[in-house]
Amino acid sequence: SKQHEEDAEPPPSRGTRAPGDRRALQALDVSITQDGVYTDTASTFLQTQSGLREDKVAVFSAEFRLFCKGELIKGEALSAAVVYRSGSEAYVAKAGLGDVGVIANSTGSYQISFALPEEQMPSGEYKAEISFSGEKGTVAAISMFHSVPMIHARHMEILATVVLALQAYYVISQVKPSA
Repeated sequence: SKQHEEDAEPPPSRGTRAPGDRRALQALDVSITQDGVYTDTASTFLQTQSGLREDKVAVFSAEFRLFCKGELIKGEALSAAVVYRSGSEAYVAKAGLGDVGVIANSTGSYQISFALPEEQMPSGEYKAEISFSGEKGTVAAISMFHSVPMIHARHMEILATVVLALQAYYVISQVKPSA
């Protein structure tokens, strides 16, 4: 009928899907391409009454594209939940990261970023489980790895001093005084 034709949405252009067009979209049909993953530790120094205090945060950022049967999924509202595991343990939800926003870029890619104080971010695998906003079920996931260094800056200074002292001792012990 004519009314039915007017109500019908036009088909998406070849190679992309129209935002909000979830017809026949199932989690099994969605694939992900990771364009970049970045993890690091950022430090800030704060002056307190007792001296300088260093605050560290673990920073995670990833850029990705989603596809449905080879067609780019562009402009969808997405969200993510972050889970964590150490080694081969089971994943557990990461407190404070149950609903992380995902930004849609004009190029069709998406970006997720989050940061937490380093003492709340132990070494391990952090996985962002991506879903369509307002819907249950993960359609894709991105793994990001974080490791807390065993030797921090203050420890490096002490270690460097010890190594230099040992080298100086070795050099002095090899030099024979002339008679």
